[in-house]
This record gives sequence, C-alpha cells and structure tokens, in this order.
Amino acid sequence: MSLSFGMSPWLLAVSLLAAGAGAVWLYRHTMPVLPWRKRIVLGALRFFALFFILLLLLEPVLRLVRHAEKEPVVAVLIDDSASLRLASGADTSLTVAQARIRDILKHIPAAARDADVRYIRFGSDLDAGDLSRFEPDSLGLNAFRTNIAQALASTEERLQDDNLRAVLLVSDGRYNTGRNPLYVSERYPVPVFTAVVGDTLRRQDIRVQRVLTNEVAYVGAELPVEVSIRAEGMGGHRITVSLAADGETITSQNLEIPLGNTEIVADLSVAPEVEGLQRYTVTVTEFPDEVTHRNNRESLAVRVLSSKRRILLVAAAPGPDVAAIRRLLERDTAFEVSAFVQKSENVFYEGAFPVSLADFDVIVLAGYPGRISDEPVLRRIGEAAREGIPVFFLLTSGTSIAQLGTIAADALPVAAGRVREDFMEATFRTTPAGNRHPVMHIPGGDPEAWSALPPLEYSRTQWMLPPDARVLATVSVRGIDLPEPLLVVRRRAQHRTAALLGAGTWRWQNLPGDLSHLEQLPAEFFANIIQWLTALEDDRPVRIYPVRDVFGGGESVQFSGQVYDESLNPVPDASVEIRLVSLDGVEFPYLMHAIGSGRYTLDAGALPEGAYTWTAEAYRGDEVLGSDRGVFVVGSLTLEYREPGADATLMRQIAQRSGGILLEENRPEPFIEALSASLEGASDTISQTTEEDLRKHPVLLVLIIALLAAEWFFRKRNGMV
Repeated sequence: MSLSFGMSPWLLAVSLLAAGAGAVWLYRHTMPVLPWRKRIVLGALRFFALFFILLLLLEPVLRLVRHAEKEPVVAVLIDDSASLRLASGADTSLTVAQARIRDILKHIPAAARDADVRYIRFGSDLDAGDLSRFEPDSLGLNAFRTNIAQALASTEERLQDDNLRAVLLVSDGRYNTGRNPLYVSERYPVPVFTAVVGDTLRRQDIRVQRVLTNEVAYVGAELPVEVSIRAEGMGGHRITVSLAADGETITSQNLEIPLGNTEIVADLSVAPEVEGLQRYTVTVTEFPDEVTHRNNRESLAVRVLSSKRRILLVAAAPGPDVAAIRRLLERDTAFEVSAFVQKSENVFYEGAFPVSLADFDVIVLAGYPGRISDEPVLRRIGEAAREGIPVFFLLTSGTSIAQLGTIAADALPVAAGRVREDFMEATFRTTPAGNRHPVMHIPGGDPEAWSALPPLEYSRTQWMLPPDARVLATVSVRGIDLPEPLLVVRRRAQHRTAALLGAGTWRWQNLPGDLSHLEQLPAEFFANIIQWLTALEDDRPVRIYPVRDVFGGGESVQFSGQVYDESLNPVPDASVEIRLVSLDGVEFPYLMHAIGSGRYTLDAGALPEGAYTWTAEAYRGDEVLGSDRGVFVVGSLTLEYREPGADATLMRQIAQRSGGILLEENRPEPFIEALSASLEGASDTISQTTEEDLRKHPVLLVLIIALLAAEWFFRKRNGMV
C-alpha cells in the first residue's frame, strides 16, 4: 500500500504546520476559560479536521497491491467431429470412440494432480463453455467440420486470464477446415500434448476426393464435371462413377482401379435444361468391405443461366487490336460474340449491321468510331446506350477520337477535350480504387502484375471525366506515375460504361517467355469487365440471401438480408418471415433476427439433405414492405469422411513442435511424467494494483464532518461561542 499526491509532497508538511498553528492559535485562550485538558481535546479535533481538509487539496491517491495465487490450468480439447466415428473402421463406432476417449482421460488425474482441468469440445469451433468435469458418453461426434488450428487459438484466447500451462489435444488429427495446425503449434505458448483416437491403419476405401466444375452454366451448353476418385486397397475392382439429378442418372463412366493406392479421374458432362440453381449428385460404386460408404457420394450445385452473354463487337477497321480483343472475348464460353468490322462506308465485312440492338447484353466498341463510320450505326449505338445497354470502349490506332462525341453522352465514361493525334508508350498502373474494384480482382493474382504487362500506346488527348466516373488505372511513363486516366468506369442509375484509353492490347496476347505466368491475366480482365457491365443493379426493397448456395451436411443453414423502404432507407424494425420448403413439401417457418441498420440474420440450424426453395416477406405493422425468394442445397455429410482413419504423424508433430509429447496407448508413463513435469512449480502469483482517489472516498468526508461536529458539541457544552 502506498500514498501519492497530485502536488508536491512537501506541501504535506506545510499542511501539518498550518493545521497545528490554526489549532494552537484558536485554543491558546478561550472565553470562558477552560481547563488545559479540554483545550487540548478541542485543539486536537480542530487540528485533525483542518489537516484532513488540507490533505484533500493535495489530491491524495491510495495505491493498493493485492497478491493472489492462481493454480495451473490444463485444457483438454476433445474432438467432437463425425470423423471419429471411423475409429474402429465402421460407420457406427460411436461407442468405440467414446471408450478410447475414456481410456485417455483416465490418465489425467495422475498427471495433473494439483491443476485445474478444463474440458472443451470442438469441431469447427469451440463449445460455448469449458467444464471442470466431462463424460465421454456425452459426445455425439456430429460436428461436420474439424478445425484444429482454430481450436488451439481459441483456447489460448479464452484462457488468457488464467494460468494456462498445458493443452491435451484428443483427436484423430484429420482437419478439413482452417490452416495447418502445425503453424499454430510452433508458436504456441504452452506445450500441446496429443492423444490419437482412431485407427491408424489404412483400410480399404473408395471415396470421391473432389469434384471440379463451373459455378455458372448456361441452358443447353455442355458443362464438364471432373470427378477425382481416391482408392486404397481396392486395386482390380471395376467401378461406375455416375452423375444424377433428382435421383435420375444423367451420365456415368466405368473405370478399373489400378493396383495400389491411387487416384483416378472420371470426366463427365451434363447439359442443363432449365435455369436456376441445379443440384447434382456424384456417386461411385459401393463395396461391402469398405471402411465407410459415406464418402462414396458428393453433392454439388450449379447456377444455370438462361443464355450466354450476347456481345456486339463493333470495330473501326481490321487490325491486331481488334483480332486480340475478339480472341479474348471468344475464349470465354459464357460469351456469344457477334462481330462487325467496318470495311468501307455503309459496309461491314460480316454483312448488314443489325437494325435493333435490343437482343445484345453489352456493346464493345473496338476503336469505333473510326475514320470511316456510318451515321445510322452511331445513332443506333447511342439509342441502345440510352435504353440501358452497357458500352465498353477500347481505343485503337484506328479510332477517330474527334467523332467520339457523335455517340450519346451517356454511352461513355469519358469525353475528349483537346484532341491530339500522337501517342506515347505507357505502363498500366492500378489506382487504390482500382485495387478494390471487382473489375481488377483476379483470384490469386498479384496487384503488381498489371504493371508487368507490356506497355500500351496512350493518346495525348486531354480526357474529361464526369464527377461519377472512377479511374481504375492511370499511366506510368518511363517509371514516372502520371494522373492521366487509362481505365475508367462509370455507374449511373441503371447504366454502366467502361473505357480503356490505351491502344496495343494485342501485345498482351504476345507475351515473352519470362511473362508466361501472366498469359491468363488479359482474358480474366476482359471477363471481369463484361461481368461487371452486365451485372444487374439491385434496387429491391427486400434482399434476402443464404450465405452460400450449397451447405454441407450437418452444417448450419444461415441467411442474411436487408430491408429498405420506398426511398431505399434502411428499415430497422421490420418483421421478416422466411419459409423454407423441401422437395417433398415439408415447410420450415422462421422469423429473422434484426441486428440494426436494416440488417437481418437467421440461423436455421442443420437441415436434411436435399434442395430447398425459400420465400421471405417483410412487414412493418400491417404494411407489406416486399418479398424475396430463392433456392439453396444441403449436401450429404461427406467432408468428415473423405480421409478415414487417424493421422498419427500429424498429432506427433503437433506435440513435438510445441514441446509436448504424444500419449501412446500402451505406454502412458512418459506422458504422465512429462505433463507432471510441466506443471511443477507452475502456480502463478499475480499482482493486482488498484488506485483510489481519496477525494472521492466517503469515509474521509464523514470523518471531517464528525470531527467538526464533535468540536461544535464540546464548545456548546462548555458555553463557548
């Protein structure tokens, strides 16, 4: 305990002298004259009252330090995921896994006699609380994912205020969510001891390892589906890989499994006949001697669109840029390109120009208008732009910049000011806004890769931008970054436009060998541009959507959404009812939960496997604000069964890298000794410091009042004024 002051402590001595001087001066002589004993009592009361008043003026702070001892804590993380059901090589080995966990836990009292043992179950995340007692029979082994790294990290965070000294990880070591737990164990602050549950022997099994296909398909277009099959100990067997929809097989392929443990691939395909979210199931032949049949099937969902994106490509004249742009667009099977290249006045190489452009989803102007251009064509393009068809303009060496103004003003995101005919080489440099824009988002790409592409020919024309235009890329000339726009986009009401103001895109398709890793970048860039231009603006008052189109078996089905009024202002107090309906007509009604600012969420829990339709309606009182609808799919529970058996090697490495050891089933002594050693002298003495401002403490105020009241009482009793 210590006392400090907000002012100089020397003033404390001055306060003592001042209080003493005041008491002596006041009671040196009294009327009437009192005996010296009574004068001493009254003087003492006045002295202490004055002293405490002066003491409070010095801003005293009382600091108290309390010491407490915390006993060591051992966290026991118990895997509650479905993969532990394969502990004995059978689908329903719940009791076997529970018995193995019980055998492991019986060693803890001997190893951690004086420790506080906390039992925590985990799957994809930790349970809500930790227990001082645990019964293996309470395990359901139903978690649909295993995230060991997250379990370790969350345990450290949850027990950060406790004296955590060791962790015992009880698992089969098969993680299918999150990062590799070895990265967490290397930096873990305490030793992680591990115990393996499950069969470490490789048993006979055939499983669907992965299914690769496109997320988006089109009605009538062939959709390839690549299925990878992993076979262990099943060499020589013949299997059938089937693709089915609504229980009916669409296509299949027969394969023979080579000897040994191997992975084989089946190439299937399907041509969707209706649009919407379509659910397919891949199955592989089941054999009675497999470790499990739960991994012999896999569900997938594909969003089927009514047709391909129809692109009208209008070019000013033949040239390398036009050829490159056309090749890039035609490479994407989602695009249907109709090209018209100007040959002479009123003549195109491909024939008559379309009378109506209403059937096209986007217009790409490859250098158009050029030195030769048709007034009727320019007028049709302008009318189509005013009607909302998006336009993408690309500058080429054949562009007549002076004629750009003949197209409707809203057709382009830029306008030419002072026109100049000369060009300079410039490197493509993305802006901060461009790095965040979906047009520039290349999965797994490096933002700096754009500047590595060959330079473009940039026109020295002065470009003017409207206030709502966004510059996604500027130019860099000889290493000097300039603010001149190179890629510009604009979104106004329901109309989107874009412009690439650099000629020479053909260079992006003729990359040297040292840039071969960038050859996919231009195609993905053009695909992003078309996708952004044709994306529908969402002005619905009620916007509800599942967090994903396909949920894993046993996974919690979750929805998010927003509700707006007619002015598109958020509505925070709406009642949002959502109804899920399975294919067999079973309904699941729910009420979404408001989380503020017009946002709503729903956790519907795990649902049976199958496809579901959903409808949502929002109300405020008796007023209907709007509705929404859609579909989603719940797949089969296969993720936990893709790798049957335990991974003892990973569990051993987790222990070694963190300073722990693996609990061996037949030799528990080393584990008991090592855990006991890590807990010796592990009690932690913590110091907790609290500070209290004595000016705000009621005891001193009461004491001062009591001293003054006592002095007044004795003065009145003795007849003093």
